[in-house]
Amino acid sequence: MINRFFNHLGGVITLRIKGKNPEQLINLALSRGVYIWDVKWQGENLRMCIRNSALPAFQAIAAENGFALEIVSRRGWPFFKTKAQRRIGFFGGAALFVLILYGLSLFVWFVDVEGNQVVSTHQILQSAARHGLYQGSGKWQISCSEAEKAILRELPRLTYVQCEIQGARVHIRVVEKVWPDEEFLGPCHLVAKRDGVIEEVLLLQGQAIVKTGQIVGRGDILISGIVYPPEPEPTELLDNEPAKQPALVRARGIVKARTWYEGYGECPRSIEKRVLSGKTLREIKLITPWKEIRVKDAKISQNGLYQQEGKHFSVNTPPGLWGIYIKQYHEQYKNVKTYTEAQAIVVAREKGINHLRRKIQPGVEISDTRLEVLSSPGDAIVRIKVAIESIEDIGGVQPLE
Repeated sequence: MINRFFNHLGGVITLRIKGKNPEQLINLALSRGVYIWDVKWQGENLRMCIRNSALPAFQAIAAENGFALEIVSRRGWPFFKTKAQRRIGFFGGAALFVLILYGLSLFVWFVDVEGNQVVSTHQILQSAARHGLYQGSGKWQISCSEAEKAILRELPRLTYVQCEIQGARVHIRVVEKVWPDEEFLGPCHLVAKRDGVIEEVLLLQGQAIVKTGQIVGRGDILISGIVYPPEPEPTELLDNEPAKQPALVRARGIVKARTWYEGYGECPRSIEKRVLSGKTLREIKLITPWKEIRVKDAKISQNGLYQQEGKHFSVNTPPGLWGIYIKQYHEQYKNVKTYTEAQAIVVAREKGINHLRRKIQPGVEISDTRLEVLSSPGDAIVRIKVAIESIEDIGGVQPLE
């Protein structure tokens, strides 16, 4: 191992000897102290390795005895140094590129937030930025544990925060507190939240105003929170007894009604989509304070379809801006899908039902579904209207003024 190191430090030359009885040349060279190794036959010629410093002596011995020498390869530090001196710009640029990448990796360039629904992403990012976690901050300045505690203190709606640094990206994962809905406990009416036909009334507290089969509109009182006392019999009236006042209660009960929802859906008869082919072209530019250096160009077809994606990393230094710009071109091709009339109606119906699902509360009982085609058979777009008949509890709280 030590000999190999010193051989490469001084330089190794691989030779091929041409002539009769090449063993004679090897014996002469060994007798004069030339170190030879890795001797192999290649057809009628011998191949071997010698040190760079022994080449002049070996050439002199070969010339004296009528042998021809062919240099097959040169390896080791002296030859690499010579090549490096001729390509100082290339190796210097490569070293500079590596240094810039290392410098850029010491900073945070992306901050992601996930797990939040009520608390906005902007609020979480602002709180994190106040404690040193923002785009462009140095990773040596960031303390994830301190940032997690600070975000929890500032945003009481969060119950858990986790910050994780992965390369130049920081992931902030949060868990929000689940708060129960606040129930109104004061005197109130139970009013209709939407139009419908009353199917069932279950009175728990208050005074029922509606009956089965009655049509109600949104905002109509279903169960009143004002309970009037029963009318007294004439024989029970006393001259000195005061009249009973109505009681104010929190109306409670279940009022089910037949309601209707309408949704709209459409589907083109022919849909053109762009699909990725899997081929990606990259364009790389190196940004220096003096000029932009194109490291790699993307050979793009003028008639091709591409989805572009760019990444930019930069850092401000005293000499100026350093950075790297990587632009990717993802090749695409057109994929045209044609639907028959029946297939387009099915797709449009699914879109209409999905639109209705965003309106209907969970647990609503669907009693009937109707479909109406709005478009003509020859239209390019099939349009439909979906109507759903349901039975649901339409009661909502309205405080008494």
